Amino acid sequence: MDLTKIITVAGKPGLHRVVAQGRQALIVESLLDNKRFPVPMSVKVSSLEEISMFTTGDDVLLKDVLTKLYEVTGGGAAADPKSDDGALWAELLKALPTADKDRIYASDVRKLFTWYAQLLKAGEFAKKEDAKEEKAEVKEEAKPKKATTKKAKAGTAAKAPKASGASGPPKAAAVRRGGQRGS
Repeated sequence: MDLTKIITVAGKPGLHRVVAQGRQALIVESLLDNKRFPVPMSVKVSSLEEISMFTTGDDVLLKDVLTKLYEVTGGGAAADPKSDDGALWAELLKALPTADKDRIYASDVRKLFTWYAQLLKAGEFAKKEDAKEEKAEVKEEAKPKKATTKKAKAGTAAKAPKASGASGPPKAAAVRRGGQRGS
């Protein structure tokens, strides 16, 4: 799952996907209603790729927590973010047994389950599975082939002759330099 393009925007509810970057703003698309709008560079944004959760040991990336939660729920919906704190903590501890209850606030757990529901609805987890299937297909197609015949090797060499005596830069580079002012 690639969360580098998924961000949170201060003051805006939900998650957003970065569509483009302008000179003075990011163009984002809401995962809730697919509406696009600019986000000025002065507004605080956070990528989900950079967020981590406190545990009793080392901190765990949010991406890993979401993936584990997806596996625990079997690809289905998790606990409702509006349910009581005990149910949310029980569901989180299934996915992340080492979660630190002293440093993680209940509001953070609610936000985690809200984000999980939005990512599930947007199909971000399905994209991950599709990417795995495509990689497996590419590996099968990229198996090494038998050695080619000498005629085939000679034919490829004839198609790409070497430039003899060309010691200077390529023509495209020379054209670019000549078109600049002051050169």
